[in-house]
Amino acid sequence: MADLNRREWARAAASGVAAMALADVTPAFAQVPATAGGARDYRYVHLDVFTDQRLAGNPLLVYVNPEGLDVDTMTRITLESNYSENTFVFAPDAPGTDFRVRIFTREGEVPIAGHPTVGTAFALAHVGRLKAGQMKTVFALGVGPTPIDLEWNGSQLAFAWMTQLRPTFGKAIADAAGVAAVIGLHAGDIVTSRGPAAQDVSTGSNWIIVPLATRKAVDAAVLDGGRMDALRTANGLTGRGVYVFTTQKAADDATSYSRLLGGPADIEDPATGSAAGPAGCFMLKYGFVPPDRAGSMINLQGMLVKRPSRISVNVATSSGDIVSVKVGGSSVVIAEGTMFGART
Repeated sequence: MADLNRREWARAAASGVAAMALADVTPAFAQVPATAGGARDYRYVHLDVFTDQRLAGNPLLVYVNPEGLDVDTMTRITLESNYSENTFVFAPDAPGTDFRVRIFTREGEVPIAGHPTVGTAFALAHVGRLKAGQMKTVFALGVGPTPIDLEWNGSQLAFAWMTQLRPTFGKAIADAAGVAAVIGLHAGDIVTSRGPAAQDVSTGSNWIIVPLATRKAVDAAVLDGGRMDALRTANGLTGRGVYVFTTQKAADDATSYSRLLGGPADIEDPATGSAAGPAGCFMLKYGFVPPDRAGSMINLQGMLVKRPSRISVNVATSSGDIVSVKVGGSSVVIAEGTMFGART
């Protein structure tokens, strides 16, 4: 596995070649006694991610001693939390990595996600598995080894950057009226003077990126699922969801203002780091931000649902090509807890 790049690693994992074997030895702090009937207790850290304020950003539970849990149980634990994702941190199982981080939604495991990755770094710092001053760690995610850059304020982790894959620009749509109809807007609300009305873009997770003219339009957008399915079929789109953004300025310092439309049970995601990376690449490619600003973009999300989130995006280029995509932010530890007697 050492010679595989991250995309090959992900394909191998999906085919079952990269088996997720657990280490035989776990850290001393993770040794939690079994409860009656063979069940064990599992410790978690509760964080708000992409914010430095409590009760803002995107909430996350990180299980720091999940040894023995199977896929079904981790899915059911995540469903129990009713959060968009939980993460489960295992011993490393791939060369060059420090932790195996498995990310679960309410429906099952996903290969990459933004706020779970950034939040997990803060959880590991909180429990002492990342040491103050440590500048880098590497997570084994479903897309392969993922470098995490760490910034500290004394003994406290202050900021974490995840490196995403280089972008893949997929199917594009020029029909502004058709795209607008899907999200309850008018054709004039969509910016087409710089590029397409919508496009599949992936930096590890594929999203349909839609540029809008104003923040008012971003807030007003409502996804029509039936029309979206028809648009996907007609145009060959494969993105997981629709991520709308605008670069309209306001009183804040944001480069962009965004929302992820729809979601499980119509629960809107307050911060979507795996879509912010693709959106940043789209903005650079089509001139929404100049190259000299692409390394310091601030993306605001979650404002409409009263969970304001600040997602930093750093897109680097060389000879006109995007060579690096990083998404980062802060996190706040809200609480710690124990899942009692989770049976495997």
